[in-house]
Order: sequence, then C-alpha cells, then structure tokens
Amino acid sequence: MSLQSPPTLPQAVNLVHVRINGPARGNWQNNDSARRLFALGEPASWRAAVLALMVVPGGAVERQAWRALVAALPAPHSAQLFDDLSQLWPSQRLPWFEHFARRFALLPVTQRHEMVGAARSLLTADGVVSSMDQLRWIALRHLLAGSAVAPPAAAATEFETLDRQQVHAICVYCGFLSTLVPATEIHFDPTGYGSVSQDWYDHVTAPWIDHADVPARQGYDIDAALRALRELQAMPWLLRPMLVRSWFDAARALTDGPQLHADAADALRLSCVLLDSPMPPELADQYIGVEQ
Repeated sequence: MSLQSPPTLPQAVNLVHVRINGPARGNWQNNDSARRLFALGEPASWRAAVLALMVVPGGAVERQAWRALVAALPAPHSAQLFDDLSQLWPSQRLPWFEHFARRFALLPVTQRHEMVGAARSLLTADGVVSSMDQLRWIALRHLLAGSAVAPPAAAATEFETLDRQQVHAICVYCGFLSTLVPATEIHFDPTGYGSVSQDWYDHVTAPWIDHADVPARQGYDIDAALRALRELQAMPWLLRPMLVRSWFDAARALTDGPQLHADAADALRLSCVLLDSPMPPELADQYIGVEQ
C-alpha cells in the first residue's frame, strides 16, 4: 500500500482560502531587524527570543508574562528584541524559533530545563493553551534535547507492514493535527459544507480504512498526541517523509490559494522537526532559510 495524493475533491467541498500574507523569501537578510537578530550572541538573548516567538501576536497577557521572564535583560534591549520579532512575517517566525532553540540546546541541561519551564509558564499565563501552543512547546522540548529521534531497528519500509498499533498512533496524531490542518478549526461552519478538518482527517487515514480499525476523529488531548508521536518516531525513517507528504498533499487539495494556511504550514513544519523528517519542498518554500 502506498499513500497517494488525494483524488480531485467534489465541487461542493469546503476549502480553506489563503492569500499570501508576506514574502517567504527576498532580501530580508539586509534589513536592520535581521542584522540585529543575527548579532545576538549571548544565551540570555537566545532564551528571550525563543520565548518571544511563543507569544501569540497581540497577546497582551503573554507579553506581560514575557517581560517578567526576561527581566534580567536591560529593558531597552528586550524591548528592541521583542519589536524586531513581532514584525516578522509568519514565513519567518518558525525558522528563527528553531534557530535560537538549537543554539540554546548547546547549553547545560539545567538551563535547558529552566527554558522548558519558562515556556510552560508563558503559554499558560492567559489561561488559554491552544493546539498550536502545545505543538510548539513539544517541539521546543525536542529541539532542546538535541532534536535527534533514535533510529529504529532495520525494518521494512512499506505502509502495509504497519501493525494496528502503529496505524492507531498515526490516526491519533492526525486527529490532533486536524485542529490545525488545513487551517485552525472553526467550530461553527456557516457554509453548511461541514468541517474541512474532518475532510482532511478522512483523506489522510483513508489508506488504512480497509486494513485496520481507523478510529473516528476526536479532539485528542496533548498526552494522547504525545504517546502517538512516540510511536511515529519509532517508525522506519524512510516512512516518515512519506507520511508527511501525504499530510501535505491532503492539505493542499483542501486549500484554495498559492500556499497552505500559515497555521497548517507551521503545524506540518513542527511535525517534521518532531519526526526528524525533511519537509516537502513545496512546504519549505513557504519559509525563509536562517543560516545556523
């Protein structure tokens, strides 16, 4: 069994409509903000940058919590840093997040543990923790641990070799992702077409519908998603890019526009980080490249 791109969708299907909301590439390295970010050379600034990139744009409570967490930095420096990061386009935020997290991963374990705790405090400051918040926090833990997925023992690299437990784990993780892909889920759908999130879930789990017990889509909590993720991380490495490709293709088929919705793209990029998988080239094209 192989995962193919989804077939042409019925005309009545609900689609995610996307407009380009900022340049993915271009001469961004030469602006003043980028030069200041590249010049950050001390761990306190890397920590502040990572935490700032976890603040929801416009989140006043989280920004106040961020100020408290980075109080050791001189106020003018922290204010400039936050302003530089808040001006980034969606295509720029995750690359910088990964850049600074990987730099911080070289520090002693005590400092990394403190960073994970600080991020948790920041994300819970306003009492609302979204699926994207949870996914970003999981990715931060992974990056700070060195972002290495332990290679599994040699195994067949065909999807038909997956057992029921592995298929169930894929479905659980896809259920969690479906709150973000192909766009952040809207609970009330005025179009009457139904949930585009459900459409995406049905497409990515369709290959197993006749071969395993595919569970109904649920709003899985983060603990269930983490358990499922560990199963996916133990899959043969060659299967992981194939799996991500199927997720991207299904999202693309449900998107009306030149690229994926920013939240969907971020969710898939973070999933690639967690699975130690390369991104589909079309997904990578939505982002800048920040040199390490």
